[in-house]
Amino acid sequence: MGGLDRERARKALFIGVPIAGLLVVFSRLATSSWELPIGLLLVTILGAAIVGWVWLYLTNSSIALTAEHLLITDWRNSTTVVARADVSKLIRIGVRPFEGPPRQAVIAVDASNRSLFAVGGAYDAAAIARALSVSLIGSFDDVISLREVNRKYPGAGRSPVADPRRVLVISAVGTVAVGVIAFVVWTALRS
Repeated sequence: MGGLDRERARKALFIGVPIAGLLVVFSRLATSSWELPIGLLLVTILGAAIVGWVWLYLTNSSIALTAEHLLITDWRNSTTVVARADVSKLIRIGVRPFEGPPRQAVIAVDASNRSLFAVGGAYDAAAIARALSVSLIGSFDDVISLREVNRKYPGAGRSPVADPRRVLVISAVGTVAVGVIAFVVWTALRS
């Protein structure tokens, strides 16, 4: 995923968080106000949350093949089971969300072009297609909008293709939670 691996995520978390914590303490000693230390604390919390999410994603995401099933485990450690016989082809595609660069996705469809599952471009789609004995078509350069993906392959928008509204709600809830935690810490330190 973006050139990151588990070891880099672990190093960033275990080295970055203590350094940021020291910066918070030293900035409070160097200044007479709490604005800079609280700002550094918020940046530390957000950075740790991002690195932690990447670490969870890299640690828990996997695809396993059994004799009759395909087991897809997402970053939350939730497993989806798909019968191997149901998969008729894999489609590589670039999906353009509302903004930003296109995301690479591999969509598995059944005979009626209904999406069975979708995984990110970090997986070896060719190896999965060979293991399932199905064709792999398309290219990550074939970019279409999220709306078109949902229309052409119903159900594909629930995985790495990501429903932007769901991402927005999760981001908003996460931001409010971090804000409440920062406010409580700031209030406790001012007392």
